[in-house]
Amino acid sequence: MDHEPVPAREKIRSHVLQLIESVAPTITNPNDTEENDLKMNNVLAIIYKDHTNSTNDAFTQFTEYLSEPKLRFDLNPLEWWRTREEKYPAIATIAKKYLAIPSTSASSERCFSTAGNIVTPKRSCLLPENVDMLVFLYQNRKLYF
Repeated sequence: MDHEPVPAREKIRSHVLQLIESVAPTITNPNDTEENDLKMNNVLAIIYKDHTNSTNDAFTQFTEYLSEPKLRFDLNPLEWWRTREEKYPAIATIAKKYLAIPSTSASSERCFSTAGNIVTPKRSCLLPENVDMLVFLYQNRKLYF
């Protein structure tokens, strides 16, 4: 979000925090069971305890997530979330929801195809403004008819 102005960043962060808070009450931490509490009474278990246990506080999860270093572009975000699912359970639920959406360029390819059908060798002298308007009208024809 470095390219966004500060007010837009704050608005995005508040919206994401609301999403996390709406999911957080439904997440239960498996580390909070009585069995795990009994195991933690062992002195060695307390010393070598895994400090990546999740917290149920949505704001704490969000601030810790924001302090994480940025993921390199060549790494798999799904794999990253798989390793940090226990640390950020509420955020991981939201990430699974939105990372599962496949990206597609079908609509932009349809638009280029439409433009290719409009600008033919016989109509190669069309002004760019007219091509834009014809593509717009063709793409939105179902709204009026």
